[in-house]
Amino acid sequence: MTAPINDANEPITSPLRCVSIDVEEYFHIEAAHGRITRDQWDQWPSRVEQNVDLLLELFDRCQQRGTFFILGHVVQRHGAMVRRIADAGHEIASHGTMHDRLHRLDADSFREDLLTSKKLLEDATGKGVIGYRAPTFSIVPETAWAIDVLSECGFEYDASIFPVKHQWYGVPDAPDRPFIVRGPQGAELLEVPPLTWSPGGLLKPLARSRGGKLPVAGGGYFRLLPLWFMKRGLAQADALGRPSILYFHPWEFDPQMPRMPLSFTGKLRTYTGLKSALKNLETIMRTPGRWGAIADSLSEIKAMSQELPVYSLRSSSGTS
Repeated sequence: MTAPINDANEPITSPLRCVSIDVEEYFHIEAAHGRITRDQWDQWPSRVEQNVDLLLELFDRCQQRGTFFILGHVVQRHGAMVRRIADAGHEIASHGTMHDRLHRLDADSFREDLLTSKKLLEDATGKGVIGYRAPTFSIVPETAWAIDVLSECGFEYDASIFPVKHQWYGVPDAPDRPFIVRGPQGAELLEVPPLTWSPGGLLKPLARSRGGKLPVAGGGYFRLLPLWFMKRGLAQADALGRPSILYFHPWEFDPQMPRMPLSFTGKLRTYTGLKSALKNLETIMRTPGRWGAIADSLSEIKAMSQELPVYSLRSSSGTS
């Protein structure tokens, strides 16, 4: 019997592992919203290009491809950098244009933000954009209309629904593997959620407080928690045959990042673990596995999503 192949025409031997990068500046982060206004962004020194170059060097050393969800505001100022990412063979996807949580938009303003980012990326790279990740994982029941807009605008997958409980985001009862999500107007879209870990033993009560799963996919969790949390999540996903989608931001690898006027909690989440982050990510990327971009395995991921019922985002507990 012939082994199945992925979109890169390679034999499927284990579930996909993907390092995805949300390409934004440090001052775009949600913790800075209201503390650094949009008209002040250009007053802060740009750091994104040098940090992306560090990551491109790491991908090259590890001989891997990733998925880069790039903010339109960054494309407008660093088009050559975006072309370097694409020329290195990485998938180019959208992170929106102005890093607004979708709670601050409606369907019309989201459509404009989305299409602007898509055009900027496609004009810069000459390649089609099929994937999207919302700033701060802000596709939740209250913003379920975004699924209909994404489908209308021709996107093939979304990577915004985090199946955990968090103060700013999360849909705790959403599946922890690829699934089809249905919007309020009936549009259906492939959803590729970030990695979570369902531990037993002493950590089970902690996971229960987060909807039964611990968020171990990256971001602040990667820098604040011991590295073995992510390693356990990767191992569990491999054992269960589901993809591991990790996410990081270029500023997370920049110990010299300027200090912003953040809250105490914002400072803790933003500045902890910057010095060790690049070394730790390389450790993760060198663990055995089938690493690649989401687009490289899209047919496989779509087939996997058919194994689950369609998930309706109209309510936090609805499936069809």
